[in-house]
Amino acid sequence: MKNIIVHAADIPTTDKQKKNKTDLHDSRALADHLERGNLKGIYVLNQDQQELRSLFRMTESKVIDVTRANNRLKSFLMYYSIKLPETISKNEFLSGKALAWLNIELGSSPGTFTLQQYIEELKYQRKQLFQITKSLRLQIQSLHKETYTNLLTVPGIGAITAMGLLVEIADFSRFEAPDKYASFLGLCPWEDSSGPVIKTKGVQPRCNGHLRPLLVEASWKAIAKSRSLFAYYSKHANKSGKKAIIKVARKLAMIAKGVATSGQPYKEDYLKNKQNEKGLKAERFSLGMTEQHINKQPGSGLRIEMPG
Repeated sequence: MKNIIVHAADIPTTDKQKKNKTDLHDSRALADHLERGNLKGIYVLNQDQQELRSLFRMTESKVIDVTRANNRLKSFLMYYSIKLPETISKNEFLSGKALAWLNIELGSSPGTFTLQQYIEELKYQRKQLFQITKSLRLQIQSLHKETYTNLLTVPGIGAITAMGLLVEIADFSRFEAPDKYASFLGLCPWEDSSGPVIKTKGVQPRCNGHLRPLLVEASWKAIAKSRSLFAYYSKHANKSGKKAIIKVARKLAMIAKGVATSGQPYKEDYLKNKQNEKGLKAERFSLGMTEQHINKQPGSGLRIEMPG
């Protein structure tokens, strides 16, 4: 039997069914929609890919644990007015030198013990994060080495973003259209229109919540490294900088998809050449030129002359 997994929110439901909801009615409705072909199953990763995805998501939760341990220690220092020298630490996250300097004794043994426990907790969480990230990188390099290396050539995409794309998406070619790919990432508008009234409510809330923040953060770095992406951002930043960076994130995601599916590293002149190619096709179309005018006709050795 062919089984599919359907998102519960995608099952068509009438108002009458909502007000008279039972297991019997739900089963009949599911069978009826399934018979008519109204249900479409979601993409399900294989078990190995799901386990690799769990390892990646563990890194995200471990980053939260490291941040919490760091904030707890800083809160403890602020409560007892313990200030670090500016020569040791100026950042929000306490460095190794700062932790070594904090190996001090407070006025009582309970206070000293509490301080040491906060320090040891932060060290432990950082060690765990390092080990998990290292294991994830080794797994990615053994399974998707070429694609991972090519993704790193894209401006703004670092190791974490590249690993996230490979783990969460797995197969880039499973998206039939760019709009479906952008919808999965949550980089398309959420529209609520009726008749002449058009309402847009920003980006879609239904998306992969693990990839969209990574792509938005990578876009800020990308516009600082790529001239073409910075020009694209500047073109749309006059109205709203936040909306412009979402547009850059969408374009960056499309570039990453192209790099992953083609198996070739990123080239900065690719976007410029693509725009020139579009302009050339538009010019040929305006002159009445088609591919038959430019290329040879199939099965004949004659060449049709171009107009003009």
